[in-house]
Amino acid sequence: MSTPTSTLGKFFHGLTRLYRGFRSIILNLLFIIVVLIVIGSMIGQPPLIVEKGSALLINPEGTLVDQLTFVDPLNVLMSDSLGNAGTGEILLRDLLTAIEFAGTDDDISSIVLVLNNLGASGLSKLQEVGAALDEFRENGKKVYAVADNYTQGQYYLASHADEIILNTMGSIGLEGFSSYQYYFRDALDKLGVDVHVFRVGEYKSAVEPFERNNMSAEAREANAKWLGDMWQLYTSDVSTARQFEPEFINTFINNLDQQLGEFNGDFSQLALERNLVDRLMSRHEVNDYLRNEIGATASGENFLYINLNNYLSARFDLIERLKKSNDKVALIVASGQIYDGRRSPGEIGGDSLQELIRQARENDEIKAVVLRVDSPGGSAFASEIIRSELARLKNAGKPLVISMGSVAASGGYWIATAADEIWASESTITGSIGIYGLYPTFKQSFDKLGINTDGIGTTELAGALSVGRELPELASNVMQLNLENGYNRFIQLVAEARGMTLEEVDSIARGRVWAGQDALDLGLVDKLGNLDQAIAAAANLAQLEDFDVQLIEQTLSPGQQLIQDLADSVAIRNLIGSNLGSKFASTPESAISAFYRSLNKNLQSLLNFNDPDGLYLQCQECLPMLSP
Repeated sequence: MSTPTSTLGKFFHGLTRLYRGFRSIILNLLFIIVVLIVIGSMIGQPPLIVEKGSALLINPEGTLVDQLTFVDPLNVLMSDSLGNAGTGEILLRDLLTAIEFAGTDDDISSIVLVLNNLGASGLSKLQEVGAALDEFRENGKKVYAVADNYTQGQYYLASHADEIILNTMGSIGLEGFSSYQYYFRDALDKLGVDVHVFRVGEYKSAVEPFERNNMSAEAREANAKWLGDMWQLYTSDVSTARQFEPEFINTFINNLDQQLGEFNGDFSQLALERNLVDRLMSRHEVNDYLRNEIGATASGENFLYINLNNYLSARFDLIERLKKSNDKVALIVASGQIYDGRRSPGEIGGDSLQELIRQARENDEIKAVVLRVDSPGGSAFASEIIRSELARLKNAGKPLVISMGSVAASGGYWIATAADEIWASESTITGSIGIYGLYPTFKQSFDKLGINTDGIGTTELAGALSVGRELPELASNVMQLNLENGYNRFIQLVAEARGMTLEEVDSIARGRVWAGQDALDLGLVDKLGNLDQAIAAAANLAQLEDFDVQLIEQTLSPGQQLIQDLADSVAIRNLIGSNLGSKFASTPESAISAFYRSLNKNLQSLLNFNDPDGLYLQCQECLPMLSP
C-alpha cells in the first residue's frame, strides 16, 4: 500500500497506524493473560513447605490499612507481571494473623522486618503490630529489623525488635508530629474566586484553608493538644521498648545539630552510639549476618526465610481449622472517606455499606456485629444512611460494637453513635463533632475574563447557585440554617447515645478533635482496646462463648474473581519470581513528589464530594497526621 502524499491523506494514514498499533497492544495483553491462565491451571497450586528454622520475612511495601483499596484484579496481575510493587497497601489483619500464628509455629525461628518500603501508617496500627511482635518475642523467638534509613513510623516498629540494623550510610527520621496545611485565601483572591463558607463550631477548621492564610488560634489550641498526646504515646512506647530515659527522644531531636557535629555529620555512628540502633551494616553484610544467625538456604546464598504471603498460604488450612462454631460475629470494615451512593473498598459509600450491614442483619447465623471505622468522615447524608441502618441492626436484637482505627472523626463518629459500645485505641483520633459547607463562585474570575452572566428566574432562588453569579443572601441564609440544623442533629444524636445533655455535648464538640484517652475521659468512647478486644466484647454482649468471626465485604464479579485467584496464585507469583536482594532495597519518595501526591489527593477528595445537600462531616485537619 503506497503512502499518501496529501496532508489529509497523511493524517488519516497516521490514525490508521495508531489504531492498528493500539489494537496490537490490546491483543498481546489478552494473549499474555490467556497464557498465564493456562500455565496456572497446568502448574496448579504446589504445596508450600515451611522449612524448619525459617524466618518469617515481613517486607511491607506500602501503608498498613484496615481495608485494601479496590484495584481491578486485571491491573494487579499485569502490574505484578511488569515488576510493579502492587497496590501499595498491606492488610493489617493479615499481618497480625501471620505474626500471631508464627509465634507458636515450631518451624518459624524468627522474624526479619525489612522496613525500607513501609509507608506512613496510623499510629494505632503500628501499636497493634508492635504488640504482636512483643508477644512473638515472649515465645523465645527473635525479631530483627533492617532498613537503609528509618522513617519515624518505621522506627516505631523497629524499636520492638531484638536487634535494629541500620545501613552504614543510613539515618533515622525522628522529628516529632505535626499538622501543616496549605492556605489559599490570597491565591483565591488573586484568581477572583469567592468561597462561601458555612460551618458550626469554632474548632471546625476544615474550611480554614479557603478563608484564611494561616491557622486560627482555636485550631492551633486544639491541634496542639491532640498532637502532643499522640507524640507522648509515641515517645513513651519507643522509650520503653529501647529502655531510653523518658526525655531522651525529645532531647535528641532538639539538639540534633550539636550531636551530629560531634560525629562530623555521620548519622549512623551517632545512632549507634546513642543506642538507637544495634548494628551498622551494608546490604550484603546484612544478608551474611542473617545467614549466620538463622541458617542458609540449600544454595547457601541467602538466609532461610519464607515471605508473608507464602506463609499465609502455607498455613491457611491450619488457621481456618481453628474456626469451629456456627455462631458468628460479623466484622464489617468502613475505611476511607464517606461519599453518597456506592463506592469500592478503600472508600465508604452510603449505599454500599448499608447493603453490607443489611446482610449482617438478615443472616441468622450472625449474632453480633463489629464495625471497624477508619474514616475522617465525609458526606453528612451518607453518614446518616449508614447510622440509620446500624440502628435497624441493633433494634433487630444484634449487639453492635464500633472499633475505631487510626481515625474515626466527624462523619466517622456520627455513624458510631448507633453502637452499644464504642472502642478506640489510645492513639485514635476522634471527635470533630461539627459540620461545614463550601460553595465557590467565580463572578470576579469571569469579570476578569470578560465573561458575563445574565438571565431571569421565576423566584429569588431560581438560578441562585450559578457559579457565575454572586451568591444571593437568601441562598446563603438557607445554607447556614440547614447547616445549623445538621449540627443540632449531630449533638442530639451524641447526647442520646452517650447519656449526656446537649450542653455537655456542645462543650466538647464544636468541631474539636480528641485523642483516644481524652475521648474516653470525656465519655465519647466506652473502652480503650484493639479490634480483637472489640470483637470479644461483641461476643460477650451476645452471650457467645464459642464463635467464628465472619468478614462481610463486597464481592467480586465471577470474571474478576477468576483473575484475582490467578493473581494470588503461588505458582504464578513464583513464576514471576523475585530477587532477595531487592528485599533490602528502598524506594524513597522525594519531598516534591510527596507534596504533589498530598495536594492531588486533597483536591481529588473535594472534586469527589457529592453530598446532595452540600453538607460535610469531615475532619480535614486529621488527614495530614493520620500517621507518623
